[in-house]
Amino acid sequence: MLHIQNQLIIIPQIRRASDNKLYLITGAYDRARAFMQANGNATQWPDGYPGRIDAAEDIACEHCFLVYDDEGPLAVFSFAPGPDETYAKIVGAWHSDTNYHVIHRVAAVRGQGVARMIFTFAAEHADYLRCDTHENNTPMRRALESFGFQECGTITVANGTQRIAYDWIKEPPRDSTSRS
Repeated sequence: MLHIQNQLIIIPQIRRASDNKLYLITGAYDRARAFMQANGNATQWPDGYPGRIDAAEDIACEHCFLVYDDEGPLAVFSFAPGPDETYAKIVGAWHSDTNYHVIHRVAAVRGQGVARMIFTFAAEHADYLRCDTHENNTPMRRALESFGFQECGTITVANGTQRIAYDWIKEPPRDSTSRS
């Protein structure tokens, strides 16, 4: 927590999830699924996906993260190094063939701007990111594009449905000694 001129600023923290958070994580997935279904995106997370098994696997691989503030959990997400077999075939083209990390299973519990916090965390830990979402997931598409992710084309996920693929490449630092 930080105080600036009588204002209370709550600084979120991002930590790896542990097995004792499975209930919280699956609850976040359920809330996100219900939100998507109520807001025109009824097919992105069908049939209980993601669920407890997905969360447990992400935790075991140390790829599951929780976003917290002083009031408790804000979101859960998966952040893992590639390659990801889902991204092996794309209709379109990725903007790079270099090593990348993926962001999957983003589920906000509460709050605004949580996706930006997640993307910032990921960008601090990787120079090249890939992500995908359903064409009807307007909030996620808007968050990706606002952060600077670029649409690359479409991919097909394990259940055979299409997703819009995005990537983000860290810009190299500007060399103040170079001339234009």
